[in-house]
Amino acid sequence: MRNRVHLLLLVGLSAAVFLWIGTAARANTVATASAVTPGAIRADATINHIGVLWEVSGDSDLDSTMTLEFRPQGSATWQPGAPAMRAYPTIRVNDDPLDLNYWAASALFLEADTTYELRLTLNDPDGGGQTQTVTTTTRDWPQPNPTGRQLYVVPGSGGGDGSQGNPFKGLQAAADQAQPGDTYYIASGTYAAFNLVRGGSEGQPVSFVGPNDGTAIIDGAGTDRGVITLGVFDETIGHIIIQGVTIQDGGWGIDAQNTQHIYIHHNTIQDVDFGIYNRRQNGWELNQVVCDNVITGRTAWPGSGIPGERGIDLRGTGHIVCHNEVQNFGDCISVQPFTGPSYGNDVYGNDVSYCVDDGIEIDYNQANVRVWRNRVMNARMGVSLQPIRGGPAYVIRNELFNLESVPFKMHNYTTGFIVAHNTAAKNGNGHGDNGSMWRNAIFRNNLILGTRYAFEFITVPDEGFRDFDYNGWGTTRPGSQPFFKWDNVRYDRISDLPAGVEDHGVAAAFADLTNAALPADWDVVAVPGSRDLRLVNGSNMINAGTELDNLNDGFIVNGLPDLGAFEWGEPLPLYGPRALTADLSGSTKMASQAEADQGEVVTYTVTIQNSGVPLTETVFVSDTLPAELTYMPGSMSASLGTINDANPPLLTWSGQPGDVPLVTITYAATVTSADRSWVTNTALIDAGTAGQVTPKAVVLINGQAVFLPVVRR
Repeated sequence: MRNRVHLLLLVGLSAAVFLWIGTAARANTVATASAVTPGAIRADATINHIGVLWEVSGDSDLDSTMTLEFRPQGSATWQPGAPAMRAYPTIRVNDDPLDLNYWAASALFLEADTTYELRLTLNDPDGGGQTQTVTTTTRDWPQPNPTGRQLYVVPGSGGGDGSQGNPFKGLQAAADQAQPGDTYYIASGTYAAFNLVRGGSEGQPVSFVGPNDGTAIIDGAGTDRGVITLGVFDETIGHIIIQGVTIQDGGWGIDAQNTQHIYIHHNTIQDVDFGIYNRRQNGWELNQVVCDNVITGRTAWPGSGIPGERGIDLRGTGHIVCHNEVQNFGDCISVQPFTGPSYGNDVYGNDVSYCVDDGIEIDYNQANVRVWRNRVMNARMGVSLQPIRGGPAYVIRNELFNLESVPFKMHNYTTGFIVAHNTAAKNGNGHGDNGSMWRNAIFRNNLILGTRYAFEFITVPDEGFRDFDYNGWGTTRPGSQPFFKWDNVRYDRISDLPAGVEDHGVAAAFADLTNAALPADWDVVAVPGSRDLRLVNGSNMINAGTELDNLNDGFIVNGLPDLGAFEWGEPLPLYGPRALTADLSGSTKMASQAEADQGEVVTYTVTIQNSGVPLTETVFVSDTLPAELTYMPGSMSASLGTINDANPPLLTWSGQPGDVPLVTITYAATVTSADRSWVTNTALIDAGTAGQVTPKAVVLINGQAVFLPVVRR
């Protein structure tokens, strides 16, 4: 059993100085030692995650470390956060000195609307270390105000008072009367473009709610401006919800100017140049949520050059872009700030395809940007990190297929990113740097396949570190040719790479995946959803990974982590829009083995999978062990929520998964019966108004060997 990996990074000026599983590599020239001086701490919360950034000074030899731990307020148990990253002033990003000095890390996969304590520990052998605890609450999903004015809108060109008997005629007539707390119910029909310049307030959003069936259409009639325009150029506007409408035929589907605390969800945006567009460059955008939309542009794939059109283009801090289907733009999803720093952005669950340039772009984000569980197909680049300005950026469990260039664009001296548990398959090089400088990067537990080099890294780092291990790499190129290029030196096989590069790496193949059949070339369509990049039974990629603090939480179901985006035996995640109700039909129960004898231990895993809207109610799980099994005390655990194993054979769990798509509950039981039988173990998952499901697992206990007679001729 490999030890859990605890990550501490100490980056140096002229060469890497870092600690990874207790090993260190020092630069030839070490700066004069000096104690670290702690500075201010900032915390940025989204619905699922909290990012922290601790400013520092001193520490001229760059040998300090920082760790992050977290716990729900009132809990006694601290849990490790995700790996931290150090940014320091002299490292060059985009070929200019970064001029920033901090440590940063994230606490991942948290419950919505929950208060957490975060303990930051800063150490320096030269002195100045300190431990600080900060308290922050995750955000909740915005909702229309049920106690505010409930108003009604029908097609028209003015008039009405918003009552059911005399609804506003046209959306502009409604928007002109908007007050905090208003909810406008939009009837079926076709509406003209409109501007909203009056927003809501905290807990009192202005909400425009359509029938969610595509029949309320806001038509821009060919305008080169916004079909819906929010705000003006020189003021902020916020606390707005737009839901359940079709927006079409304009330059910008939603022109969101200086917007804060907006929630755009379950809409169709089509026949536009830009889908949702922050075009102002004041750096005022904050906490925008764009989820569960279908957004289709006008930019034909594969195209050429670098088109400027973007499906979702958000600037600023604290944004959530989740479960959208985005197609036919230059960059399909971008959270690139154009002015000022950017912290704590989340991009997850999206189904992205036909992107002439980047599938997902997080360029110029500074700290705690997180890209996880997305699917990108038919694009030039998978995820663009050119550059990250110190980090960390976490790129986790994404599925990337049929790309023209590379799965992760690492250009412009990008610095400070962690790439873990991704699966990529493509023509050409599996991965590479295109001759661009990059450093302070960690790759773990990825599975990457190509048809030329498995990876081709041409540049030699000018400073910092490149840490690659426990990844699976494969190529279909002839065995007589080298499979790897590292620091511009060719290596035949993974075992030939220099010490410290993929010491635990695994040779992978397309046959390790269920269906990764490549098209003839990158510019031939692979229909989104037509491939299955999960591991096949018996693959060497199963249990070949290493445990990563916080990054693996809620994903590992049996043994060690597998390589790639998917744990073997688990259902595919939902990409793209979720239903407007919670959907637990994909929940499962698995046993660690199909057969067990008396005295053997069976481990059960209950997976609560929600492919619909977030579960806001408390979910309850009850699991009564059959008489043939006896619970192993203390073996029950869960990725979130509260377990109760005080009354076996009844085991229970409760929690609020919120937007967390997978919750895993595990426990072990010993076979105590001597009889031969099929034992069915059933769990009840009760999600209140979202319904109940009863996944089950069947194990044959004390099975008898069957001997067939020998037939002689």
